[in-house]
Amino acid sequence: MPVLLPVLLSVLRWLARISGLLVAGACVLLWVGDLVNPHSGPPSNALEWAGIVFIATACAAMFVAWRWELPGALLSLLSLGAFAALIRGDRTFHLAILVMAIPGLLYSLDWLARRGHAGRSHVRAR
Repeated sequence: MPVLLPVLLSVLRWLARISGLLVAGACVLLWVGDLVNPHSGPPSNALEWAGIVFIATACAAMFVAWRWELPGALLSLLSLGAFAALIRGDRTFHLAILVMAIPGLLYSLDWLARRGHAGRSHVRAR
């Protein structure tokens, strides 16, 4: 099992990274599509601007998490939580928020697993 643990930790980290790329890439595609073929006018009130800022922050935090797992994960999850609290959506909206939260959850699990693994290997070395 000790040989398998580093492989599992690596798989968890890459699952978090790939899911973060997919979610952030989907957001970028939506933003580019709306710039190329706008479906409505620019944001008209503070609520719409806040939503854009929260989603952009969540997506940027997914890239921050490549280097700093926990701060990036927490920033992403907090931004998505603030966005969900700000916008009262339906069931589909909340499902989309949950899907967008997957990378942050995986980065958090990765941080916890690596922190626990590092602590146990340090104790065994003594």
